Amino acid sequence: MDGVSGATLTSNAIKDAAASCIAQAKGEAVASTGEETASSTSDDWLGEAPDITDADCSETLECEVLVIGCGIAGVAAVRAAAEEGAQVIAIEKADSPQCRSGEYAVINGKVQANWGRDTWTKEQISAICDFHVQESNYKVKRAIMSKWANNIGDVFDWWVEPNTSLYIAPETRSAIPDENADNFLIPIFYPLPEAYDWTEEQFPCYPTSVEFKPDQSVNLNANMDAAVATGNVDAHYGCFAEKLIMEDGACVGAYIRDANAGTYFRVNASKGVILATGDYSQNEAMVQHFCPDVIENGITRMFTNVDVEGNFTNMGDGIKLGMWAGAQVQQAHAPTIHHMGGGADLSGVGVMGIAGFLNLDMNGKRFMNEDLPGQQVENQIEIQKERKSWQIFDANWPEQLPYMPAEHGGACYYEDYASEDEAPANNTTYRNYKSPYQLQEAIEDGRCVTADTLEGLVALMYPDDEDAQETALTSIQRYNELAEEGFDEDFGKVSRRMWALENPPYYADQFETALLLVICGGLESDEDCHTFDENRDIIPGLYVAGNIQGSRFVAEYPITLKGVSHSMAMYYGYVAGKNVAAL
Repeated sequence: MDGVSGATLTSNAIKDAAASCIAQAKGEAVASTGEETASSTSDDWLGEAPDITDADCSETLECEVLVIGCGIAGVAAVRAAAEEGAQVIAIEKADSPQCRSGEYAVINGKVQANWGRDTWTKEQISAICDFHVQESNYKVKRAIMSKWANNIGDVFDWWVEPNTSLYIAPETRSAIPDENADNFLIPIFYPLPEAYDWTEEQFPCYPTSVEFKPDQSVNLNANMDAAVATGNVDAHYGCFAEKLIMEDGACVGAYIRDANAGTYFRVNASKGVILATGDYSQNEAMVQHFCPDVIENGITRMFTNVDVEGNFTNMGDGIKLGMWAGAQVQQAHAPTIHHMGGGADLSGVGVMGIAGFLNLDMNGKRFMNEDLPGQQVENQIEIQKERKSWQIFDANWPEQLPYMPAEHGGACYYEDYASEDEAPANNTTYRNYKSPYQLQEAIEDGRCVTADTLEGLVALMYPDDEDAQETALTSIQRYNELAEEGFDEDFGKVSRRMWALENPPYYADQFETALLLVICGGLESDEDCHTFDENRDIIPGLYVAGNIQGSRFVAEYPITLKGVSHSMAMYYGYVAGKNVAAL
């Protein structure tokens, strides 16, 4: 066909890579891809607590604070409690502390002062909290958000303090010195695009966030080392909490299975137990029970951390432990499935991210206001034919990107690099930054199609459907008219992000459902990390932090605050550790 180039779009490469990573992590050939049917799960997801007694235990250990789980929340809890002088036992079923990625939302504090982002007022912080509660349909506890928002700056400073060799980059895309390539922190969206004013956005992405080198293991281990250095911590790896011990309605310890020794031991915790066991997104029965749409929509669940027995660490252990002890789980949960754009490469970066270019469904019709955050984009894709759509843009994309919102998964910066070799050294945080070479690679890989005419483009998008081609051309014509008029009467997109498609060549990449990273849904809690029984009375001695802490997120993950899940996990681990140690 004249004026047409680009291979037929391949299947979503990032999902294949996700499945491969999961299988490799488990040492197995088969990964959980979210394609299992409901019939493959059991309705009895909770089951019965195991019958373990003191007679099964080879020894009894004593402590003041027992922390179960050594992810971000657990490590923060261990260090906070130990620094208060409490004797702490830490339990982790993997062979070391675990983490998933490195983004944190941080409001104020000394670290943020490096970029002048330490000037948030109480009024602005209150507005952030209000927006979060509204996004969650008022089914979360505002006090949890408010306490975090007003104190996270100081606690994040505490979190980075042990990491004495941390390199703090002056800008998002600064080159990282070779000697700091494994241990650095960057600001996200700094400086902001000149055309972006978050105060004028319907879905603002607050300029609050930072990112460690993505695996952040150096920082996590530095905090655990600082905790151990107090002399108050006894850490047990490769150990599984099997059952909480309740006496007179209070949690006083737990029975632990040592996978290496093949024995059980009892831990008595005179002040309390902190559950920091993460989420449950690889537990098929629990996902089916709490978030059946994840399975119905065939969502791939991306998680690679495994325990010492080769099983995923995010199996909902803590929810089961808590419910067997009488704690209540929150009613509505929040799957984190924020879209990163179509035609994603193996690193998960979409061709143009979720930048608000025209988007057509598989019938060739426009179906949404494209100026949406990634979670909302995902929600729209899930209800389309084949759960797919096409993002379309033209040759003027370099001039248009700077007007796109600085949001998670969005493309809003243009860089004129000929290859990755010209990009800043050791800094791979480029999902919001686009160069011509990236687009060309996507075309060569078949992740993007291109043509010199719109007729040629839609022929590539809908090769076996002439009706869809005709509808697509009509939709594009309508979109161009709306762009020229300066008002989107069909879907209400702001005029500053409406551009007529009239500059060849033209491009399209295909949106599919995105990856599920984690499910935020835990035991009912409050701003002091308590848990509650069926009457919503506090259960003495039982606390939660991290993804097992409920009452924080409902329905969907709020990506107006990039990294708020990690940030809350760390912050409320700190709170839980301090509170239990002070009892």
